[in-house]
Amino acid sequence: MPHQVIHDPTASTSVLRGHKIGVSWDPSGLLLNMSIPSLVGGISLRPYDLPGATVFAAAYGLLVPLLVYRLFDARWRSIVFIQATIFAIERPIMFSLRASAAVKNSEAPGLTKYFQAAFALGFLGLAHLVLNLARPVIVKATRGGPASGNDYLAVDQPRRRYWYRRGGDFLTVAHFVGIAFGIIGTVSLGSANETGPNHTHQVDRYVSCGIGLLLSGSVILALIWASITLPRIDHRAVRFLLVLSTLLTIPAIYRFVVMRHTTPDIHALTHQALNTGADKAAFYAVHLVPEWTVIFLVAIFNTKDICQMDFLGDRMWDETPKERERLEEWKRKRAAKKSGLELSTKPPHFTLIP
Repeated sequence: MPHQVIHDPTASTSVLRGHKIGVSWDPSGLLLNMSIPSLVGGISLRPYDLPGATVFAAAYGLLVPLLVYRLFDARWRSIVFIQATIFAIERPIMFSLRASAAVKNSEAPGLTKYFQAAFALGFLGLAHLVLNLARPVIVKATRGGPASGNDYLAVDQPRRRYWYRRGGDFLTVAHFVGIAFGIIGTVSLGSANETGPNHTHQVDRYVSCGIGLLLSGSVILALIWASITLPRIDHRAVRFLLVLSTLLTIPAIYRFVVMRHTTPDIHALTHQALNTGADKAAFYAVHLVPEWTVIFLVAIFNTKDICQMDFLGDRMWDETPKERERLEEWKRKRAAKKSGLELSTKPPHFTLIP
């Protein structure tokens, strides 16, 4: 039996079995269209977004000098740390623009798209950051040598190291796919009479969010599995990375919950449009606080030392004894050249294990 739709000519929405749904009504009364996917965080409103955006602009702004200062210290400096610093520099700019829009109680469509893209891609980028921190921790634990807290020698596991790295490569590719879907899903705001595009944008947003959750969840599972099966794993690094990854699952789950909402008007002061005080409070507390906490922890704790990584993280191939020997030889030559000796620094050629 088809759903019974009751149209109220005085309202902007229709009612489906007693529940309001976001649909627009065709003048002929014969056609229903999917309404606009609600904006995550809603539109910028003075009572809610001015204090919220101001607080987060200041919170990130306080971290920026510390992060930039640490970049000049070789003990902290790494590609991952640079990535975190860039993220922290962008956030005060974004929240300042949101606060400015809230003061005017008006948000230009271009700003709306920028805000939605920034919120969709922020936790996704941080999940990839944590992946790049976890990779050297797990890979290092597969190498032979003294086991942590034990007297015996751990057996070198090049095959396992190979597959851990291929798993990391797969998740990196997934991360870029998630970025693409996130951009596509936020590039257009749509309108209430565009059923197809609205549905497509909704699906794109869910795919991007799902990939972000996949990244964090995969890192959590890999860390737990490695801590159980690899004797040489650094448990301090595992605990630190588990905290970061768990924090980043919170925004992803929040987005899955709220993205189901649609509205015929993104400016409506309704729960369906995610523009009520409770919706705003949940957005800032559940979506944005975990992201800021991750950057705060990266700024306070030396991730390069905790994860025992070099500037590039885990980038060199050492999956066989021969490859490790070539790598060590190249490192010795590079160190010798820095000392002023005239030695060749041609990088070693590494081959993948099929």
